[in-house]
Amino acid sequence: MYEEELIMSEIMFDADKNILEPFDNPINDHEMRSRRFSDNINKFLGEGSRSVETFSTEWYYAPLLAWTIKCIVASPKMKIVSILGYSLKEPVYREVQTDYTKYESCIVDGQILIKESNTRLVIIVHTQRGGESFVQIETDGEHHELVKILIRAITDFLKTHNFYRGKKITLDSGISFLNAGQRDWDSVILDPAMKKEIRLNTLGFLKNCAHLEKYGISPKRGIILAGEPGTGKTIVCKALMSEAQDITCIATTAYGILDDRYIPDLFSIAQDLSPSLVFIEDIDFIGQERHDFYRGTAPLISLLAEMDGIAEKKAIVTIATSNSFETLDQALNERPARFDRVFRITRPAYQQRAELVKHISEKIPLSTDVREYIVKKTNGFTPAQIQEVLHGMVISHYDIGQDSMQFNQSDVDSSIALLNIRKNGAIGFAAIPYRCAT
Repeated sequence: MYEEELIMSEIMFDADKNILEPFDNPINDHEMRSRRFSDNINKFLGEGSRSVETFSTEWYYAPLLAWTIKCIVASPKMKIVSILGYSLKEPVYREVQTDYTKYESCIVDGQILIKESNTRLVIIVHTQRGGESFVQIETDGEHHELVKILIRAITDFLKTHNFYRGKKITLDSGISFLNAGQRDWDSVILDPAMKKEIRLNTLGFLKNCAHLEKYGISPKRGIILAGEPGTGKTIVCKALMSEAQDITCIATTAYGILDDRYIPDLFSIAQDLSPSLVFIEDIDFIGQERHDFYRGTAPLISLLAEMDGIAEKKAIVTIATSNSFETLDQALNERPARFDRVFRITRPAYQQRAELVKHISEKIPLSTDVREYIVKKTNGFTPAQIQEVLHGMVISHYDIGQDSMQFNQSDVDSSIALLNIRKNGAIGFAAIPYRCAT
């Protein structure tokens, strides 16, 4: 015990004497990073040969790796003697999000000096969001097998305790938990047969994936929700997310998907965390038709390869939305095995409008006659436009300053008139109303 305290007092003394200033920027070379602490590490581990093993992970798993090391070194068998800097003068800690509302402070850059029984270990942790992430374990030459066991334990722990699995996440500059909110599937107003088919080809497919594979059916699938803005494609996606229990749901971002490496990383994560639903909203950003000398963007080429390439993906369903289905590349909109089914979400007919008005106006006091009038007057409107008619009525009510919340047909006409006036200048409202069959 006295010898250990003496060694650590020497380490602290040398650290104060030799490390006067932190590095201006993290240094990329491992040898340069370790040089300032080499005397301290040598005093701790002693003279003689060394055993060293390294484990690295993908950039997007940097927070997961930092949390894994925290859990591993928390073992009762391990005693943390000291923590030194690695890239910088002092060790770096960061709040790692391990669940929707849970954060844990983890070391993301530093050297942990550990004593386990009669063995001394140095664990280097270096994790960067968007950069290299690795852990290195060093000990004396006699305990090489122990180092291998620890690296294997870290690898297994990271895989079996991946806190992203079965959660709703999004990929951008890293993986983040997604608070998408709840959307009851019953609140999705679509033709009942279409609703059934969408669920059957997404959640139902993943549930029965193993059984379907026995019949030669590929363990991956893709669907496209096609329709003009405001018809409810995003609502369908939210409802599927809400119902997906123990299924990883990964949402893309419009900016991220334009990056060359985004699509391969996206599907690599989906495979790691399968069964998975991958949501690509507005696939039009990258999926425009190739023609003449236009070979397509790197994200489009990557998407085609990931969805139907040599490397087989399993237990993944890709759900894409498109506002301009006809302009998509033929490899997307005419070739099953990438996107196998296309569901065209159209403007609601009479019965669907009646259900929409009833759902949207649950908290708005409307008489049966006024509801019926709204349904008739909104023929050819999108669900988003119908919602705006109802919400506009309530907003205008407070502007007028009426004492009681009562609406009549005149209020409906006024709200629709305001909506029509804004059609030419407002995003999502067509200049010429589309008429569908009643």
